[in-house]
Amino acid sequence: MKHIVYPAAALLAACAAPSHAQSVPFVPDFYMGLEAGTGERSASRFGESGTITASDESNGVDYGAFVGIELPVFPMGYMALEAGVGDSTGETTAIVSNNGTDREVRSQARFNWSGTARLGLAPLPGFAAYGIAGYGGEQVDVTVRDVATGATFDSDDSMDGIIYGLGARYMVGQDVGVRAEYRHREASGAYDPEQFMIGAFVSF
Repeated sequence: MKHIVYPAAALLAACAAPSHAQSVPFVPDFYMGLEAGTGERSASRFGESGTITASDESNGVDYGAFVGIELPVFPMGYMALEAGVGDSTGETTAIVSNNGTDREVRSQARFNWSGTARLGLAPLPGFAAYGIAGYGGEQVDVTVRDVATGATFDSDDSMDGIIYGLGARYMVGQDVGVRAEYRHREASGAYDPEQFMIGAFVSF
């Protein structure tokens, strides 16, 4: 009887150990987290006729939240699908000249959103490096001021475009991880936000 009980107990212990050390193979992992960093945006005319003769492009604080699903892939591979939302303090100023008339175009970044995919390699336990591709947009408050008369008017715009970038993530515990990412969004060759973000997340 002892010869039967002991091997059975050892088999149960072996099966239980992997579930504590890592996620179950071939089963998707859901995750959610928060991120913050810096964002840089290029000054834009935002539809004003003329040429930009001067500009000020200050870095802002970008922050947001994300939720995603990590999918089982090839050995030592990493793939995830993710949706994110955020906000920013980023501002830009451009002086637009047209036939002797100068207008100051100021922008304030607001709500942004994204849907992205991540694909890369996981050569070490808990570590993955990957590329980023997707699509996203940002709502922008715009104020235009006639430099000569001081007259102003406000509007808003949505700067949408393709997102691409690079990132890396590391699991510091069974269900807790950290990551660093660079993301760039093409917005018709103007504005084009660039973000350098640090995030933390939990998986379940």
